[in-house]
Amino acid sequence: MAQGAFAAVLLALMAGIGMLSPGVERFEPALLSLNYGFLLLVAFLAGGLFKRIGLPRISGYIVAGIVTGPFLLGFIDAVQVTKMKLIDDLALSFIALTAGSELRLSVLKARKRTIGFLIASIVVMVSSGVVTATFALRAHLPFLAGFDAVQVAVAGALIGVIAVARSPTSAVAMIDECKARGRFTDTVFGVTVAMDSLVILLFALVVSVGVAVSQEGRGIDLLFVAVVLLQLLVSIGLGACLALGVSYYINRVGKELSVVLVVLAFLITVGSRWVSHAMEARFHLGFHLEPLLIAMAAGFTVTNFTGAGKRLSEGLHAISLPVFVVFFAMAGAGLNLGALEQTWLAAVAFVAIRMGLVSSAAYVGCALAGEEHGFRRHCGFAFYTQAGVSLGLTQEVVRRFPDWGPALGTLLVACITLNEIVGPVAFKYALDRSGDSGRDP
Repeated sequence: MAQGAFAAVLLALMAGIGMLSPGVERFEPALLSLNYGFLLLVAFLAGGLFKRIGLPRISGYIVAGIVTGPFLLGFIDAVQVTKMKLIDDLALSFIALTAGSELRLSVLKARKRTIGFLIASIVVMVSSGVVTATFALRAHLPFLAGFDAVQVAVAGALIGVIAVARSPTSAVAMIDECKARGRFTDTVFGVTVAMDSLVILLFALVVSVGVAVSQEGRGIDLLFVAVVLLQLLVSIGLGACLALGVSYYINRVGKELSVVLVVLAFLITVGSRWVSHAMEARFHLGFHLEPLLIAMAAGFTVTNFTGAGKRLSEGLHAISLPVFVVFFAMAGAGLNLGALEQTWLAAVAFVAIRMGLVSSAAYVGCALAGEEHGFRRHCGFAFYTQAGVSLGLTQEVVRRFPDWGPALGTLLVACITLNEIVGPVAFKYALDRSGDSGRDP
């Protein structure tokens, strides 16, 4: 009751501040700080309310962002959401660092058979199933009008590859919230993290083929694929190098570790952007470092190849709650409900098809690996959520295919929006049913 009353007071205060529009530009820095503080408090309260009714806290954070964001109450408008993006990216790097620190080589080796079969079955069954669905639904997708069979296959393949993508950030947050431990959690987390790099590489291959098909006389862009592969390798290498510095600091200094890790996440985010801009401005080369991979590789290296893994994990968890709250509240505020309104029917169809394909593929992969029936039945629910990687690939589709990419991008954003809302609930259900969360299945 008290939490609900406090949330109502916060909403009333923000409504009052919103009415003071004259001259607000003079107080822009203060307004940004106010928005961050408001999001942190109202999302935290919403997370507590959601937990009381048996739903994930992060669903509460996301819903708080949706309700207070530009498409509903508008307390935080689209301009402010854009200006707050840097903190959102910083949080993403921090969560990726946490993901890497939780990924243990011993677990990967122990679960490699199941992880391998799951990745193979999900990639093959989901991507091919989505291509088939694209052909079946082409009459309801106006941007495919006039496409021949090969071009429809390319569009379907792009949708299919993005459909395979998962959300490591949501996985880390849900596992942390549920205090989940066990074979099921280890397997799902291993698949989720390993899938990211594979999806980026597969996406590069599909895009190069798609550009060749779209532009007559142009061959497959192998250079583009090579550059993407180099980006992945350099990002992982930089993460491993940063890990040495983190390990040295932990062992020799160790003070204010949480603050240092936040600063590290900030440097990874800003440094990756600076390198990308510098390469484009000076050499006209689209070379983009992947901050998610850099941070993940750093955490993985510290945990598995130095003696500082335990201290790193303690430093990350000491400050993880406010980072999770702000990140998922920002994710909710940034969800494009306008895109969902435009293409909701096709989006619902593709989301339903994707969920069915993911569940089927997970069941097949677990069966091939020899997992028991309960493990097979609930595994697919853990792979519905999508977020940052999927949105990044969608932006690349828009850029590389200017004729029909924007229309496809609108559909993809709508699908990702639905998956981001439904996914955490399904993941929590899977963790509970597996018994890894400590709740009775």
